[in-house]
Amino acid sequence: MSKPITDESQIISVVIGFLYPFMLLLGFYVIINGHYTPGGGFQGGGILASVFIARYVVHPVEDISDTRLHAFERLFLALILVAPILLLFNGLIYRYPFLQVHYLTLMDILIGLQVGLGLAVVVDRFAFFKGVGPSWR
Repeated sequence: MSKPITDESQIISVVIGFLYPFMLLLGFYVIINGHYTPGGGFQGGGILASVFIARYVVHPVEDISDTRLHAFERLFLALILVAPILLLFNGLIYRYPFLQVHYLTLMDILIGLQVGLGLAVVVDRFAFFKGVGPSWR
C-alpha cells in the first residue's frame, strides 16, 4: 500500500535544507564584493530573499511577522539615507579616500538587507494574503 500524499515533500525539504547555507553564503558574497564585481546590494538582496521563498516552499506556515520584517526594512532604508549624509555630503570621503571602499561596502550591505527584507515582505503578503487595510502602513 502506498503512503498518503502530504503537503510537505521530504525530497524538497532535504534539498532546500542542504542549500540554505550556500544560498546565504552566495547572497552575502555578492553583497560584500559588489563594488569589485558585477552584482551588489540589489542582486545579493534578491538571493537572500530566495532563502525566505525557499523556506515558504518547504514549510508554508505563517510564523514570521510581516510587520516585523517591514519594520526592519524601514530601519535599513533610514540607514541608507543617513549614511550618505554622514559620510558623503559632509566631505569625509573626499578628505579620507581610504573610506571609499568601506562606504561602498556599507552601502551594499544596507541595500542588500533592505532589498532582501522588502522582497520577503512581498512574498509573505502574497503567500498569506491579508487584504489591504489599516494594519498595512
